[in-house]
Amino acid sequence: MTASPASLDTKHPAIDALTDALGNAVMADDATRAYYANDIFWQPGIRPLAVVMPGSAVDAATAVRIATESGIAVVPRGGGMSYTKGYLPAQEEAIVIDARKLNDVIEVNTGDLYITVGAGCTWAKLNEALEGTGLRTGYWGPLSGVNATVGGALSQNSAFFGSTLNATVAESVIGVTVVLADGTVVTTGSGGRANARPFTREGGPDMTGIFLGDNGAMGLKVSATLRLWPRPESVGYLSFGFKTSIDLAAAQVDMARERLVSEGFGIDRTKASHSASVNRISDGLKTLGNVAKAGKTLIGGLKDAAAVAAGGANFLKQHEYTLHLVLEARNEDELKTSMKRAREIGNTYGVEIENTVPKVMRSKPFSPVRGMLGLDGERWVPIHAVFPLGDWKKVVEANDAFFAEKRDFMERHGIVYSVMFLTVGGEFFIEPAFYWHDEITPLHAKSVGEDVVRKWIDRPANVATREAVVELRDATQDLYISLGGVNWQVARDYPYKSVLSPETWILLESLKRALDPKGLMNPGSLELAAPVRTD
Repeated sequence: MTASPASLDTKHPAIDALTDALGNAVMADDATRAYYANDIFWQPGIRPLAVVMPGSAVDAATAVRIATESGIAVVPRGGGMSYTKGYLPAQEEAIVIDARKLNDVIEVNTGDLYITVGAGCTWAKLNEALEGTGLRTGYWGPLSGVNATVGGALSQNSAFFGSTLNATVAESVIGVTVVLADGTVVTTGSGGRANARPFTREGGPDMTGIFLGDNGAMGLKVSATLRLWPRPESVGYLSFGFKTSIDLAAAQVDMARERLVSEGFGIDRTKASHSASVNRISDGLKTLGNVAKAGKTLIGGLKDAAAVAAGGANFLKQHEYTLHLVLEARNEDELKTSMKRAREIGNTYGVEIENTVPKVMRSKPFSPVRGMLGLDGERWVPIHAVFPLGDWKKVVEANDAFFAEKRDFMERHGIVYSVMFLTVGGEFFIEPAFYWHDEITPLHAKSVGEDVVRKWIDRPANVATREAVVELRDATQDLYISLGGVNWQVARDYPYKSVLSPETWILLESLKRALDPKGLMNPGSLELAAPVRTD
């Protein structure tokens, strides 16, 4: 098999070998290579020699083997929703393996309570596969789940739907199947045993964890198995308004300690004003059908939808901070008990408000990724850290003081700051985000939609402000590290070696050498550089 000549602009023996083996799955034209040199924030990066979109685990293993035998680095990529350089090449001699065609639902086992999917399966597709089963994974996807993949979430770690109660995706996965640097395919968990089904993560050392949060530095994930639990039958929605960030976070932490909430997020007024994701409830009638379906009855749902259409998002701007919650339970009595207690906590620190935001979020959880840009097409990038639940007040006070000090800097550079708080299992999560006017890249246009970005597509590049955002994010990282914070999506964006003890770093390097002796699996990720060649 060979690709058409028009699709190949790069001349390299390894690309010829890949094309001979995988045909049209290999793309090396200039436009494709340029597109894959950008993520949500960082651009332009180093262009890969080629992009490979394997259609099977066998093809993925072939691509990895051919590349590494030729001394070419392999960079795994999922749905492309990252801002951490995780899927950007760190060197010129590299290929990107786009896993999105590895998207099969391999097995739904309702008896043994697990689901196995290809690493390129989106969270939207995974949840569609479970419709009618009465089952769901504990963590069941990010807001970007229409594009974001299971493999990407496992590589970067991820939280949102179900995470306040069930923590991150890492707590829901049983095992993974991974292509190692030499093309060997291995499976972790009980699925890696002879004559055993992939029903448990236990049974010896936890080898699954080696490949979680690694950004592909340890291997290319081609499939994953996740636990299933009964889907809660009863769902309730609550929202509250608060005067201060301390009040908001105190309510979240109190609710988390009592395990009342399935998912929830707290935001400041700026986020409510600038976030296109939040402001999509202002579409009103466009959400009518979905909100109606989310109602307990058709009539109840229509009443809810009418309230959404009438209220929009303007009520959020009446409060400095707002909190939006989804509660779930096995039955209505259990839900009433949880809702009552959540109301008591929320009203201790703030005031209950219209609950249209969580209703609309749940009515269509995996909507187009409009939040990748601000309401007026502003560029957007977040920064995050997680902390022990008991440190929440220290963290919030330090964060408020830090950004008060940076106010003049941000105004001078035209940077708008917002913040979001989550509780994720037993952790306190903080995510500032920055908005600014800058060019719209092809990645934004393709992800958000050409029609959406058309009015901003000619906006010029604003490199100076983008560099100021980099400076601000670096300072924020330093703040969170000083407070004992931990980052999930390390990739090549967050510090790693400097925050580990020397002994722990040596262990990581030893694992890397054992799995990838040439250092060709996503070199630079986790600050693990490729070994210096002596030949």
